[in-house]
Amino acid sequence: MFEPKIVPFVCDWCSLQSADFIGITRLYFPKKVSFIRVPCSGRINPEIVTNAFKSGADGVLVMGCEKGSCNYRTGNFQAERWSHAYKLVLELMGLSPDRLHLNLESDTEILTVYDAFYEKIKNLGPIGSEIGKTKEKVKDLFELADLTLQDEDIKWLVGREWTLVTVEDAYGEIRNEEDFKKMLEERIKQEFLIAQITYLTRKGPMSTVELAEKLNRSPKEVFSALVEMQRREKAQLVDFVDRVPRFQSVR
Repeated sequence: MFEPKIVPFVCDWCSLQSADFIGITRLYFPKKVSFIRVPCSGRINPEIVTNAFKSGADGVLVMGCEKGSCNYRTGNFQAERWSHAYKLVLELMGLSPDRLHLNLESDTEILTVYDAFYEKIKNLGPIGSEIGKTKEKVKDLFELADLTLQDEDIKWLVGREWTLVTVEDAYGEIRNEEDFKKMLEERIKQEFLIAQITYLTRKGPMSTVELAEKLNRSPKEVFSALVEMQRREKAQLVDFVDRVPRFQSVR
């Protein structure tokens, strides 16, 4: 029987109090769980989630304060934005985005929330099963998540979204939230392609055509990404084979 490994992060101001109540009153909880205390759900950044998955987690659960009641005003909003970004990357990797869940609806029903997530992951199966990879093999994929979401522009966009869509930007304008989300998603998709190219060319150069075939993308898309990588000094032209240029990532 598959017993999923869940890594649960709980906010110190709300959900953790429910966890403490379970321990104090000795309520029955059928699963052995170690809740990880964090000062705010907004402190759970992509690197922390990636480390949890690399450590063998089949699912990551983040429990924060209900919307509108964050002690740090925008903490759970930041958690929501990072969760959305990370779910998109999981989907791009071929993994189920449901393997990451952010709960901001109830900060007291911690047992119900955990049980529901546990059953969902149990039905999904071990991480990697959806793409035919073992748990050990799928760990390498999460390097793509790091390469994508550690991009400085993406980190800035996610970190500043609340201000840009609710207050104003440097020009005194408020951005439309849906338009902002679409822009961010396109940027993440572009950065994910760059991450894939970086990963594939880390040990040796490859041509645009070779990369396009490997990634099942058009040569035009790959070449555009390579041009952007060269602009940022993340890739360089190494040599020519039969007059075909080959590129390698620079890290």
